[in-house]
Amino acid sequence: MNLAELVQHAGFAAGYLLPVPQYEEWTRRRASGAFAPEADWIEGDAKTAYPWANGLLLLIWPYRPYDPEAGLSGYYPASNRSYHAMMDLKKGLQAAGVRAERAAVPVRSILAEHGLATCLDSDMLYIPGLGTRFVIQALAVALPEEELVFTPKRTPFTACIHCRRCQNACPGGAISPRGYDWRGCLRAFEDGPGMPEWVMEKMTCLLGCEVCQDVCPLNHFIRPRPMTEEESAFDLDKLIAGDLKPALSLIGKNMKKGGKLTAQAAVLAANQNRTDLLPLLEEQAARTDGPLKDTLLWAISKLQHI
Repeated sequence: MNLAELVQHAGFAAGYLLPVPQYEEWTRRRASGAFAPEADWIEGDAKTAYPWANGLLLLIWPYRPYDPEAGLSGYYPASNRSYHAMMDLKKGLQAAGVRAERAAVPVRSILAEHGLATCLDSDMLYIPGLGTRFVIQALAVALPEEELVFTPKRTPFTACIHCRRCQNACPGGAISPRGYDWRGCLRAFEDGPGMPEWVMEKMTCLLGCEVCQDVCPLNHFIRPRPMTEEESAFDLDKLIAGDLKPALSLIGKNMKKGGKLTAQAAVLAANQNRTDLLPLLEEQAARTDGPLKDTLLWAISKLQHI
């Protein structure tokens, strides 16, 4: 078995084999409220969570952003593709007699501690040659001893030039000279239809916020890519009408939860002054209840007052 070849064949740009970590300091930071609720599923003590594993394989999947006018974050489509690539790699390892499981571990901290990446003022993780536009997947593995060759630890490095572009551009003020505070980050509040009004007012794209990455000079070498015909599945009229299946095939079925994708489409329609979608929004609001209805009504009200 050649681990590097399996990683490359799966489509990943890099695979780092590292010791199975314990991160007591990371766990303490989470308990103090330093991370958004989406970090709750992460195991701070990988040795206890995966006692059978002798290695942790961190997989790097780079991606290019969409053209800004597309109004779609490139992260989630890339995350979905990398997830399926990781599952294919897992099957390949298992076919070679290696136990492998997806690992929920603090990958950002692990990469930074081993000098493989560094954190910027925006709290984005940076890897030379990839900028901040990549997805990280992780597998806990039990490799034969002859295959257990860990990626050497590198000297930690800095890359941020502290230009304050991300601070000045962040729509929620999450980035300041005091550091990053997730409570001001739009992405942290976009996990369902019950979004705070300030988040809806400032939303500029589906599936997240790209502002800090767009303005970062360390990303300027990454050229945006146009939307493909397949990605027309994210047309706002389709999403508001509930035609979600094509889009979910590109980003994962979990994005349907609670009407998340429909809610974001309604908000973006309002922020793009899409008055042509008012009848559709009103039709959907008439047949919807709960937080999603509230979001639809917010979008309708904003468009009616243009």
